[in-house]
Amino acid sequence: MPAILIILVLFFGGLIEGLIQSLGYFPAAGQSRFSLFAYEELLRSDEFWSSLLLTLRISVLSTFAAGILGLIAAICLFMLGKSVGSDWKNFWQRLFGFPLLVPHLTGAYLIVLLFIQSGWISRIAFHLGWIKEIQDFPVWINDPFGSGIILAYAWKEAPFIALMMYPVLLRILGSWYEAARVFGASPGKFVREIVLPLVFPALLSSSFIVFAFTFSAFEIPFLLGVTYPKMLPVLSYELYTGGELSQRPEALAVNVILALIAAGLGLLAYRISSRWLSAQGRGW
Repeated sequence: MPAILIILVLFFGGLIEGLIQSLGYFPAAGQSRFSLFAYEELLRSDEFWSSLLLTLRISVLSTFAAGILGLIAAICLFMLGKSVGSDWKNFWQRLFGFPLLVPHLTGAYLIVLLFIQSGWISRIAFHLGWIKEIQDFPVWINDPFGSGIILAYAWKEAPFIALMMYPVLLRILGSWYEAARVFGASPGKFVREIVLPLVFPALLSSSFIVFAFTFSAFEIPFLLGVTYPKMLPVLSYELYTGGELSQRPEALAVNVILALIAAGLGLLAYRISSRWLSAQGRGW
């Protein structure tokens, strides 16, 4: 009950207050009537739509990259657990899980040090003769496509997805692989026909969590993004802190839209997962 009360008061209370202020009721700015003016201004703004498209693209690509890397990492850990001793198994688990210990802001700074044009990788490429000048290294940090943001999120969130899927993989009995080999299945077909259907619900749920986080996170886009277009969390932050009091409802309206999109996608992910489990006739 104490934890539930804290969540209700802080999270839902803040969400309701933000919704009320986004609807124009903000006495501190002299606005005491409810209206949809903030939403109308956002929907008429080209900057908002550019930011929304950028946020969706970066979130989808980051989630896809993290999902692929996490799936590969989970399968590698599963295979290594069958062939190495417990000491090496623990070593590889800690190595794969290392990014979870790094804060997102620190991870973003590491990406800057590695992939900026004057960073470590560009200098190594220059000394190896792969590029003639430091400036020939491709721009991956503060680029309009958001490559640096995608790299940072993929590196940070892939271990989380692997951690969500690994317990499911541990339930796969070793005799299943031997039985599949007897019936002529290759390792790739074993993964495709047995492993992937079993881990799909865990992969889907963890990928949605990663998408919801990357869709609304602030630190990495603020450090690695461009000035225009900004991702929606950065746009909301700048409207809230850098503008006048009259722009506060717009900033909170951006947050409400972010929450609604994340909730809608969460419902979609839940329905897909439920239908998958019903169609497969099993669930762990």
